[in-house]
Amino acid sequence: MDQDAPAGKERRLTRIKLSDQVAEDIRRRIARDGLLPGDRLPHERALMEHYGCSKGTIREALKALEVEGLVRMLSGPNGGPEIQPASIDIVTQQLRQYLHFQKIDFAQVYELRQSLEVSLARNVIGKLTPEHFRRLEENIRVCEAANAAQDRAVVRRAETEFHDILCEASDNVILVFMCRFLNSMLRDLVSYRSESMREHEIFGEANIESHRQLLAAFRAEDGDAAARIMHDHMCCAESYMRRLDASFRSDLLSRF
Repeated sequence: MDQDAPAGKERRLTRIKLSDQVAEDIRRRIARDGLLPGDRLPHERALMEHYGCSKGTIREALKALEVEGLVRMLSGPNGGPEIQPASIDIVTQQLRQYLHFQKIDFAQVYELRQSLEVSLARNVIGKLTPEHFRRLEENIRVCEAANAAQDRAVVRRAETEFHDILCEASDNVILVFMCRFLNSMLRDLVSYRSESMREHEIFGEANIESHRQLLAAFRAEDGDAAARIMHDHMCCAESYMRRLDASFRSDLLSRF
């Protein structure tokens, strides 16, 4: 009997499926051998011989890795498993599935954004390229036109895309992931109970002005000004979200 188990009970040993063991060994092989996106794994028959298991087991293991986004299966005579870079979309969907069963509100989101977006604003100082600046300027023009046309869906989407462009210039991959995840939630999963077009228009005008000020601070490479403007921008956005009676959709599982 297991000495650590409660009196009168025996610890049950969990049996790990063979396909899961194979998938785990392949993950370790990828890490151990330093394989990179575009590198190929052995073809199916070679994996069957190496692990001494059936075609079905190998296919199940590879399918698990494919669902994770770690490999993709190429078809054709020279096909087989190929390493691919992890997709932020796959990880984002998994986090949404977790949050679907939690209680979340905008206070939690903006508590993070007030910290993360300020860090992002400082991080990209001196890293934005002429192409980044061109796209940020174009983004502001799109917001202005959509706000004037009272196309609030385009306005809200473009507002988060401004912040995604900043993410592209950052060299902090963890910061980028967290900012982009929150941006995607605000872009894809928010409903507004208030139908006041004037309130939406004022919200859009406030965001446009904040983005203009941020752009000027980035051009001047003034990190303190960029951080201050971004903090005020996040506080203002949270305030408008409350005024528009915004909420996250109850369904965070659906992908479309």
